[in-house]
Amino acid sequence: MKRLLLTSFLFASLILPVTANEIIEDYMDIISNDCVLGDYADAVNYLDKIIQMTPNNQEYKKLKDLLYQLGTTDQKSFISGYNSQLDKAFNAKLAGDRVGEENALKEATSSGNFWAYSYLGDYFRENKRYQEAIDAYFKAYELQPSFTQALLAIAVCYLESGQYEMVNEPIRRFLYHNQQSDVAYAIRAKAYMMQNQLVDAETEIVTALALNNDIEYKLIHGIILTKRGNYQKAINILEELTKEVQTCDVYKYLGFSYLGLKDYNNAMLNMDKAIILSDDDNELKTKYNETKALIKQMNTEQLQNEERPEVKNIYE
Repeated sequence: MKRLLLTSFLFASLILPVTANEIIEDYMDIISNDCVLGDYADAVNYLDKIIQMTPNNQEYKKLKDLLYQLGTTDQKSFISGYNSQLDKAFNAKLAGDRVGEENALKEATSSGNFWAYSYLGDYFRENKRYQEAIDAYFKAYELQPSFTQALLAIAVCYLESGQYEMVNEPIRRFLYHNQQSDVAYAIRAKAYMMQNQLVDAETEIVTALALNNDIEYKLIHGIILTKRGNYQKAINILEELTKEVQTCDVYKYLGFSYLGLKDYNNAMLNMDKAIILSDDDNELKTKYNETKALIKQMNTEQLQNEERPEVKNIYE
């Protein structure tokens, strides 16, 4: 169980970009499950797949090194202040006992252990109880000011709950201590984008890309460029991404960019692919129907022009 505690620490300390693509999210779920079961070899195997997709992401490489350590050593003292209630909470989580997990985590916080508050924040965030998660992360940070990952977690909660204007402050405080964090810049880029502050959003994502040429950051950049009306540059980025990932957003914004250039056939082709990959995207459906109507109108006009009889010049 101490290894399970360590595993939870590892994944709590590696806060992934909120825009992580679906393939990476699936692999991370498998890795988490492998770590719970103690199958670190399989976890490393899937982590290698992620590293191949994101070769410049140093955090995944660090995590791989730590997983190797987990598989070969017994690091019982890795986390100080071991708390039996945390042990109980992890057992409840494995058993699917959400009520028991929450109660044990709350009991664990009575010791004043900042990790307990961090795990409680994770629990609330997983259950979309964002204000309670934010409160727990703030408490973790108050108890251990060097635990700046709590600030990043707070920013993620604000982003996921749609409180975009609140994201900047915890990110600003986090970057004061972690100036080279590409993840922080990417989170703030998305928050600016959601507020339609597109110039600021592009500045942030370009900074993130300078630190880590990550696939997901390229996608965010492509989306921002599409929204700014810089369609050709967006197409150049997004077309290249289709060689590496096939997700709804890649094809969606590629389609929107082609639509912006009035290339309706390519717009339809890409939006068709996006619809297949999407769950229920109303914006995508609306743009798709608009494009289909435009193509139908163009075909009708072309047909009418072809059927229109030639008018001879009566003076010839």
